[in-house]
Amino acid sequence: MYTAINAWKEEQNECTRYYDISNYNGCIPKPITKGEKAATHRQALSQTTWENFTTSSTKELLGSLLDTYSLYQIPRNGSDPLLVTITVSVSNVLNVSWYNKQLAWDETDFPFSSITVPWDSVWTPSHSVREAFEVEWTTASPDVVLHSDGKVEFQLSLRIDSNCNFDLFYFPRDKAHCTLSFFFMDNTVNELEFKVSTKNEILNVKREYLVTGVNATSQWDTLQVQPLFVVMIDLENTGIRTILSLIVPSIALMIADLCGFLLPLKDRPSYMVTLLLAYLVFHASLVGSLPGASSCNPLLSYYYIGLLVLLFLSTIETILVTKLVADNHDRQLKHIFRGATATTTSAKNESDRPEDKNSRMNDYGTEKEESNLNQVPATLDRLSFFIFLGLVVIFHLLFAGLWLLWKCESEKPPGEGHLDGIKNRQGW
Repeated sequence: MYTAINAWKEEQNECTRYYDISNYNGCIPKPITKGEKAATHRQALSQTTWENFTTSSTKELLGSLLDTYSLYQIPRNGSDPLLVTITVSVSNVLNVSWYNKQLAWDETDFPFSSITVPWDSVWTPSHSVREAFEVEWTTASPDVVLHSDGKVEFQLSLRIDSNCNFDLFYFPRDKAHCTLSFFFMDNTVNELEFKVSTKNEILNVKREYLVTGVNATSQWDTLQVQPLFVVMIDLENTGIRTILSLIVPSIALMIADLCGFLLPLKDRPSYMVTLLLAYLVFHASLVGSLPGASSCNPLLSYYYIGLLVLLFLSTIETILVTKLVADNHDRQLKHIFRGATATTTSAKNESDRPEDKNSRMNDYGTEKEESNLNQVPATLDRLSFFIFLGLVVIFHLLFAGLWLLWKCESEKPPGEGHLDGIKNRQGW
């Protein structure tokens, strides 16, 4: 029994020493050869040595770099201001880089071309966005990359909710010019300057607004000593959804109203009233779908009101013509009744030939008068159709002229120049 137990212990020791225990399954070890065992031992030894060397070298490098380094002091570049290069990606990413000679090292002493440190361990420019309501960091603690030549760079991912002035007068083909002003309160223009570039990384696919241009400038004036740079983004509304869902149905409804004049007059009033009621319901949704504006309402809202007035006029015209035809029909019935009475009277006096001749002449005059009465409603109906068609054409030509020529300026506070709702300083 003792011999069996000792043999089992020796087997477990051999399993631990000469077997791949990472693949251990129950009490059945996976054997490896002596050559594989030696290679595994050499690899583990080399990895351990490199990791120890890397850890110690990194600590030594960071210790030498940050020994006399001040986190709260801007890196000095002699008498010249520190040049910070910023690439603004319209995917809400700021690629920021600058050179700090205090954080440079010799690669012969420390075999690293770059290392990564937490952003709060070195100085980084702190900025604010003037037009922003809220700025949210997508990454709470971004890493900073230090290069051996002293270059410091990091990517700052932001989500910015800002104030932007949209010119909705030409909705749904409106354009917007949004401005983001990044300024730095901790430093002056003598200490810090920017070299700003932009890059549009937003794919204009399945978006209501397209980014048509991105520009950035570094600017300041004599009244503002803090450095800043301004990013200007140009947006353009595609308008496809609005055109297909709102404008096309309105034009189709107007064409249907014009085609209603081809119907018989007795069926036309119900048709016109149905179109008018349908457009009243549709108009409520149209007005609700349009964006609101304080001083420059969308020109499209006036177009919808004009269509409503035209439909109302066509309905009123149809009702008036129908009333005239009904009155004319009553007059015809009276003339027919009078003709029948005259015929009965002449039959009783057959012996009087001259009166019979006068009776036939009266009947001929009555038929001619009835024909004239029948032509009056038809002539008036055709005349009203051409008048209505002319009004439709004039209205659309007038609307096209207003769209091309009329410029609406948003109201601004008196005595002040403003940009996107923010006071515009001199020199911007």
